[in-house]
Amino acid sequence: MHFSLAILNANELTIAEKIEKYSGENTIELSQLLKTKEGDTLSYLNFLLENCSNNDLAVLTEDYLMTNIEFAIKAKEFKYANYSEDIFKHFVLPHRVSQEPLEDWREKFYTELKPLVEEVEDIEEAAILVNLWALEQMTFKQTSGRDQAPLTTIKRGIGRCEEMMIIYIAAARSVGIPTRTASVPFWNFTNNNHAWVEIWTPDGWKYTGGAEPANMLNKAWFTKTSQRATLITSRAFGNYESKNTIKQEDNVTTISSIEYYTDFEYVQIKIKDTNDKLVTDATVVLYAATYGGLFPITELKTDEKGLVNIPLGKGTVFVTAFKDDKLGYSILNTMENNSLEIALSEDKNFDEQFTFLFPLPFDNSDKAEQKQFLGDKYKLMRENADLKRKDRLNNQKNSIELAEYYDLSKNLEKQDSTFFENRKEFLKKCDDIAGNLKQYLYLLEKTSDPLRRKIIVNMIEKWDIKELCEIPDSTAIQTVVDIFIKAKNNFPNIPDSIFVENVIGFTRRSATPPQNGWQKDFYPKIEKLICKNSAKTVKRVIKWVDKNITVDEDFVWTYFSGSINPNDILNMKIVPEFYRTKLINSTLKLLGVPIQWKGRLEFFDGKEFVAVEEKKKKEEQDEKKFITISIFVDGEKVKADSYENFLIAKLSEEGTISNTYFDGENDSLDYKADYRYKDGDNIYIESFVRNGNGDANIIIRSIAGLDSVRIELNTPKEYLDNSDKWSDKTKQNMIKIIKEGDSLGFKLLFVRGEIPSEPEERMREQLSVKTEEFQKSNVDLILYSEIRAIADLDDLRGKFKIIKGDKIISEDIENYPVIFLLNKENEIIFSSVGYNMGIADLLLKKVK
Repeated sequence: MHFSLAILNANELTIAEKIEKYSGENTIELSQLLKTKEGDTLSYLNFLLENCSNNDLAVLTEDYLMTNIEFAIKAKEFKYANYSEDIFKHFVLPHRVSQEPLEDWREKFYTELKPLVEEVEDIEEAAILVNLWALEQMTFKQTSGRDQAPLTTIKRGIGRCEEMMIIYIAAARSVGIPTRTASVPFWNFTNNNHAWVEIWTPDGWKYTGGAEPANMLNKAWFTKTSQRATLITSRAFGNYESKNTIKQEDNVTTISSIEYYTDFEYVQIKIKDTNDKLVTDATVVLYAATYGGLFPITELKTDEKGLVNIPLGKGTVFVTAFKDDKLGYSILNTMENNSLEIALSEDKNFDEQFTFLFPLPFDNSDKAEQKQFLGDKYKLMRENADLKRKDRLNNQKNSIELAEYYDLSKNLEKQDSTFFENRKEFLKKCDDIAGNLKQYLYLLEKTSDPLRRKIIVNMIEKWDIKELCEIPDSTAIQTVVDIFIKAKNNFPNIPDSIFVENVIGFTRRSATPPQNGWQKDFYPKIEKLICKNSAKTVKRVIKWVDKNITVDEDFVWTYFSGSINPNDILNMKIVPEFYRTKLINSTLKLLGVPIQWKGRLEFFDGKEFVAVEEKKKKEEQDEKKFITISIFVDGEKVKADSYENFLIAKLSEEGTISNTYFDGENDSLDYKADYRYKDGDNIYIESFVRNGNGDANIIIRSIAGLDSVRIELNTPKEYLDNSDKWSDKTKQNMIKIIKEGDSLGFKLLFVRGEIPSEPEERMREQLSVKTEEFQKSNVDLILYSEIRAIADLDDLRGKFKIIKGDKIISEDIENYPVIFLLNKENEIIFSSVGYNMGIADLLLKKVK
């Protein structure tokens, strides 16, 4: 299949021009570097600088680049490193993996991993050994905000799937294993997404989960989930040519990987104007149904024939097309059609209801048959890696030593049940800080100043664990504490609660810079901006920011645009609007001005929160709008739950429909929402309900000017159940456990296997957040741990009845957990095996 491919580069600058524009203080050394190097080193240096994001140009130094190139070249020497220069440059050489902050990992990982793989000849075996090493460094736990870099992940010992992917790819590339990111931006049949790793082999690209080893490639806990994917993409650093390339844009290549996972269709989308003529260079966006509405999963451009060609898995997507302020849309079910035609129109209003349908999971064993490695010793090696990580992290747990400092910092609070619950959460969080906790404990032990002690405790409470682990040492923490003390004294009349929440606390996740010690050099640049009141301080800060940076409205963001700190933003000088806002936010908070985000940046003026900046032009000004949202499912009114069964969205100037900021709360079942709106905005309510298979009935409706909206949804009628697969022996074992209780209600039995896994953690988390709903529905939650200790489940006591025992599942189960739902007569009414992202809501429907 030939893909009509447009190479789109908004930055048509030479390497020298890019360095001059964005590298600031590093311009001279980077320019000189290009003049003094030669041969392969110069070629690789040109490749990295030509293709790196503008963000990285503000951060990259000569030492970083030369170390990266030197050790990437060393990685070519391994026995299995038999691949082309093209594969090396795009999938071994790159200095970063995704959007993580830059860290200098290459030499450290090469040195540590070389002894593990230097005698290995098969690249697949090397890939599996590296993954065992990655498991020793970390395991899955959901985290929030921006990605963390690999050395921070090791310090922390946990991370979400993107961070598992990042550490694995960094480690694999350090020893010459070509790897690339793979992901679904959103699964289309449930509220979630996932990221993992693809590995080059002589037999083609194969996949695995990062830091979640198996003794073969192309087989993972998410294999069956990926079989139902609509779109799976991987990315290459630079413009990489392959038969599966669907987009090359701004030195990033997006590749369709769907063929490695499931059955698919080559889909053609044709865009026409009102005169039935084909439209070139139209923006075509595909959307998944997830998190209450429609989310973009890829954006493409029509070619010179007015076409988009892309391979898609079996299922349904929503598609929009946009050009010259004209919009068109349709749904596409690839189980029925492999072509779509959309006509553009000036009408941008919606009042549509449609259903997304998806195939059931199926046996795709031909795509999973792979050679196994390490034989009988594999299981022992995996258990050993897991134990080493646990031992390291357990040895770093010192939370009990912080209890007295928490108590001292809260000495004016009433020590009631709420106090002790908050204290418990604080100490639990301290354990998760892992390798960095001793830095905070050291500072607490050496101070007798109540304010200093309180600020350190507040930082631990309010900062994300990622930031607490990221900050490099006690000196850097001390610097931040000293600045917060000055900030507290700058505006002494600000209530303590607002100072803690809106100065120490985060504004919004995406606005938080990497905590890599930037405050030490940044604060001297801004401390003279402080005035007697916050309003004057805000004005001075804005004036200072606009003096030091210039906003580039055409700034190019790419997949490889990593997070940078305020010093880097100042060094960059030519920045996007978002970085200007980020710089203002960081500056004001360090000076002690409380900040919040409510669809715009707002500061506390001593009485209330007001806009940091009012729009100067009338057409840019917006106002707050209010709307009441009522949702009915199958004729019955249900709770309107934001980002669960609805969201508010907006059409962007580029023609993409995406969620917009809104706030509000439930008044009984209705949701009272407010959002910001300006004349000419196209605002929509999006809502859906799923069945157990993930099929969704979806509504999208224009709401501009409405005070209330009523949504009526109908649940598609199809469910997925594995109740019939169990032997009598398994049923007897299960009933024996169930009968240990005296409940006469429903029973939900969650069986976890001997080996910890990401799907178990994710599914346990799904059920945990719904505990109260299960209890209200008279469901007993039982967690059974097969041949495995239960100390890690202490935080679930009171939610689940926890039992440890022998193996009860007699069948050969590859992927835990196993879930049984039984009725009052102890009969199985539903069962699932392995990963099922929509399990909690489905089970609640069953018991209701």
